[in-house]
Amino acid sequence: MRNKKGLTLVEVVVAMGLFGIIMVTLFPAFLITNLMNITSREFTDANFEAQSELEEIYNWSKVAGATPTSVLTKAEMGPYTCVGSTCSKDEGDYHFVVTYGPNAEVATMVNLVITVSKPSANPDYGKNRAQLEIILRFGG
Repeated sequence: MRNKKGLTLVEVVVAMGLFGIIMVTLFPAFLITNLMNITSREFTDANFEAQSELEEIYNWSKVAGATPTSVLTKAEMGPYTCVGSTCSKDEGDYHFVVTYGPNAEVATMVNLVITVSKPSANPDYGKNRAQLEIILRFGG
């Protein structure tokens, strides 16, 4: 008998077949995980942008005599273009929409909602990436 030190052609073909079957079943999971990571990053970035914008609005709301419209139309804020109680602006890849109105429970407070959207190449995903709401007192 000879000393066999290696794999036969049949063993190599079987091993490659098993590897192929395993990869065909696992590869879609890698693609889905990658898509979920990209989508999650988009939502996280939009939430960060919305939070940053709300913090800036909050800081400007403390100035004496400030109103939602006067704060949002400041040059330092972008500025927003306002029509009634809805203001919007485009900054970078994002579109910001701020709507405000009186608070139903406390007359001196203002409900403020900011929505951040980003154009998407995939129509299956909505444009809106983040929406935050805050109740503020303007003018001190």
